[in-house]
Amino acid sequence: MPSNLYAWTNLSLAMIIVGSSVVFGKIITYSFPVFLASGLRFAIASAVMLPLLLKYEKKPFHISAKDFWRLLIMAFCGQFVFTFLLLLGLRYTSAIEAGIITSTSPAMMAVVTFIFFREKPGCYQVIAIAMVVAGVIMVNGFIGVGPVPMPARHLFGNILMIGAVVGEAFFLLMRKRISSDISNLALTGYLCFLGFVLFLPLSVYEARSFDFSAVSPGAWGAMLYFGAVFTVLAYVFWFQGVSRVSGSTAGVFTAVMPVSAVVLSCLFLKEPFTLHHALGGALILSAILLMTRA
Repeated sequence: MPSNLYAWTNLSLAMIIVGSSVVFGKIITYSFPVFLASGLRFAIASAVMLPLLLKYEKKPFHISAKDFWRLLIMAFCGQFVFTFLLLLGLRYTSAIEAGIITSTSPAMMAVVTFIFFREKPGCYQVIAIAMVVAGVIMVNGFIGVGPVPMPARHLFGNILMIGAVVGEAFFLLMRKRISSDISNLALTGYLCFLGFVLFLPLSVYEARSFDFSAVSPGAWGAMLYFGAVFTVLAYVFWFQGVSRVSGSTAGVFTAVMPVSAVVLSCLFLKEPFTLHHALGGALILSAILLMTRA
């Protein structure tokens, strides 16, 4: 397979998997409490990552104290905050809207870098951020095809999704502050382990009164997918592709994520795709493509 086609295939598969996470996350929230679901996710991911680290890394657990604390912050933002708010938000909002909102992370990263790291955004980034804001307002401001007030419960779920995106933005930006001596495979493993440790106390507390026998095989399948495929395989595909193309090219493929989320939500969850989803999603997709110009 030609190098470019191989990279594009890997990037597309990674974003399709990321988009599918809101569908499987929605299924999981029907059967598991949030903290227990999060703990099981990272327990499964850690079980997958451990043999890979032992096989491919010469010194799998050799990191400096400085990198450890940065990894802990990164895991708290990306593993704990993002996962908790994502699963909790999916209890209140639709998977379609969750997928559209979580796709705004490139624009949120630009906002976070400006507010906390004082990096002034360029002209394209400012326009893209404005388009993202307009797109999110469009997604949140309408029900059906008319300007009907959104139920408070539904709006609360979307606010939680925005909070998840903020956590993800910090998570992605922290990668720059981790030593380049730590490989992407090792980094993925460390984050899975730390995510498991962070959720362990609360997940054990919820597990004490949880009836595991009542969980359907489909829900267990969704949990295995969420832990192994979404948490591990999506990283593998992304890193395989991103190492072979430019940053702007990789950025274009992030637009696959909301499309995947919308299509899979309609197919598997039978959620309605309405005009305000289409208009808001189109604005956000356009903003993602514009961000790659920066």
